[in-house]
Amino acid sequence: MRAGIAFATVVLAAAVSGCAPSAPPAVPPPPASPAVSFDGTYRGTIQLTTSAVKGANSNWCDTPPAITLVVQNNAFAYVLYHPNVPAGSGFSSSPSFTVNIGPDGSFDAFSPNNQAEMTGGVSGSQISGKISGTGCGYAFSAQKS
Repeated sequence: MRAGIAFATVVLAAAVSGCAPSAPPAVPPPPASPAVSFDGTYRGTIQLTTSAVKGANSNWCDTPPAITLVVQNNAFAYVLYHPNVPAGSGFSSSPSFTVNIGPDGSFDAFSPNNQAEMTGGVSGSQISGKISGTGCGYAFSAQKS
């Protein structure tokens, strides 16, 4: 009889465990947030805001007033032309920038010789910022086209 009770206990335990609620399914991870892209072509203007260059050389800070920035993979390159700076003057006639835009839209880049800095950001369809150099300062703003 003892064997019968043991068998009945095993059968009862198996039946009860089959009726127990199963564990809830695992919650899937939240979807990855989409990568932010600022890619596109931005066209606008750049203007001189400050100049320490005086006298006969006062036009050394001049630069073409149109700016076009082509952003690919959240990065762009820009050359700030100074067509009136004479060769051999010791001043940078065309500082260049390689700029990476952060996920929040901000950027901060230096020219290779560290004599000029380009800072700014992208908000919506507009990119804007400042360029500060040894003797010249600029502000720029451009719209995505």
